[in-house]
Amino acid sequence: MLILEREMTLCRDDLLRALQFAFPGAVEARDEARDGALKVGAGGTALEIDLTELPERRIGQLRLPRLAVRLRISGGTPQDQQALLARLDLALQRGGG
Repeated sequence: MLILEREMTLCRDDLLRALQFAFPGAVEARDEARDGALKVGAGGTALEIDLTELPERRIGQLRLPRLAVRLRISGGTPQDQQALLARLDLALQRGGG
């Protein structure tokens, strides 16, 4: 099992959209409250995501939502787990020009 903790600058809905893009039809939202959990099954590998909303980050007039995200990847080979994580990271990339 691979466990990672990250702070992400996005809201729960944006994370859910990215997951649905990366893993169409494989996302299960277990709690619609502010804090909650998401689950993704991709082949024999499973991704469980626990979310906690953090206070927004303010830079001047700019307000950025933040989430504390705990990722648990289980099943599959280490290569399968890394591939699932790479798909997630790719779906979360944003333009930066």
